[in-house]
Order: sequence, then structure tokens, then C-alpha cells
Amino acid sequence: MARRGTTGARAPGRNAEERPLVVYGANPVLELLRSRQPVSRLHLGPGSRRGELEAAARERGVRVETLDRSALDRTAGTPHHQGAVAVATPFRFTDLGELCAAPGRGLLVLDGIQDPRNLGAILRTARATGAGGVVLPRDRSARITSVTVAASAGLVFGLPVAQVPNLVRAMEGLKAAGLWLIGLIPRDGTAIDRVVLPGRPALVVGGEGEGLRPLVRRGCDLLTSIPMTPGVESLNVSVAVGVALYDFLVRRPAP
Repeated sequence: MARRGTTGARAPGRNAEERPLVVYGANPVLELLRSRQPVSRLHLGPGSRRGELEAAARERGVRVETLDRSALDRTAGTPHHQGAVAVATPFRFTDLGELCAAPGRGLLVLDGIQDPRNLGAILRTARATGAGGVVLPRDRSARITSVTVAASAGLVFGLPVAQVPNLVRAMEGLKAAGLWLIGLIPRDGTAIDRVVLPGRPALVVGGEGEGLRPLVRRGCDLLTSIPMTPGVESLNVSVAVGVALYDFLVRRPAP
């Protein structure tokens, strides 16, 4: 059955995400350099992957500045930078309409993920399983910060992410674009292996504490749960997303 209508989302307003984005760690910095994200500065120190990073910087036309470890620690805000720190423009979000039109079997909709490390791990999994993109609410959500980027191993830079002012309204737009919204809940939903997937599913996942908000839950076309051993109440949200995305996008062949 086809959905009808159009999508659209207002561009996010000025907020903390408009500050420069500091990216640290060899993998995240390399992913940044391979992306279209503008890079203002690249600082390198001793490290086993310095040559690889310098080559990627030359290809992008980014000048490399050598810093000692203490200066890198200060710039990164952490000693866990592996000798690589870049300063980039704020993360570039994708328009919701473009996200709906992009190729890919399905999308991921996140309702109120609060922990930036959980968000980063989820974004990494979304990229790894081939999700077409991710929808985040502007409010009540962790931001895409240095910590988020590090937790995603930099894979967020190759993943279209839309940030929307009203998640329920955005879900209506997804439905109008032909996607079917499948809410992931801890229990009492259809077992995930018994869900008959539509052509383009959008997995909708709630936050760490309260899960899906009532309005978001009511906006889903169906609800699913991951069967678990008796006595186990729930999974960490990033683990649950990994299980569901693998089942929906990897294990099952495209219709």
C-alpha cells in the first residue's frame, strides 16, 4: 500500500551545535577527512597512522600542524586522541525530504536518546548495517559532539542525519514518503522475527529511560519487541538497536 503526501522539515535554529566540532582519534579524524565536512584545522603528533592521515589531509587540501602531546590533550579535551585532532565546522544535517528520497532500505528514528555515547554507538551501527539515514529530534536528544563522533568511530560523517523540530510531525512526513514506522518496545510487541517487513521500514526507538513517548508510540504503524530469556527485562538501547537493525536490514534479503 502506497503512502501519499510530501515531506518537509524546518532547518534547525541556532544552538550549541553551531560551535566548531572537535574530532579526535585516528579513525574519526580519517573519516572526517574522507567526508564532505569542512575541516578548519588538523593537528597531528606522533602516531602509527600519521602517514595515512597526512595523505588524506593532502587530498583534501588541509594543512597539517604538528603539536606535542600536551597541546593535543588541551585541544582535544582528552588524552585519548591517538595523536590526531581536527577542528571542523558544526555537523551538517540533511534535510528530511532529502533523507526520504535517498537510496537505502530503511531509516532509523530516535526518540530522546540522552547519552552521547549511546547515540554514537547507534549511529555507528546504523552506518554498518546500511541504514539510509537517521532522524533525530532537535530537543530532548544528545547532540552530535566530540564524544558522539568518537563513539561512532567517525562513521557518523558518512551517514545522512536529519534533525527535526517536531518528531511526530516528521514521522507523518516519513509515512507520506512511503515508509512504514516500526516502534521498538521492551515487551508485548510482535516478536521481531515475526514482523513482515514492508519495502522501506523506519525503525523507531525510544530513549534510555522512558522509551517511546506516547505520541510517538501512537504514530507507529506497528510495534515489535526482541524476545529475551525469562528474567531479563531489557537491553541497553544501543544493543537493542543493533539487534533490530541487523534483523531488518542485514539478515533478511531485500523484497
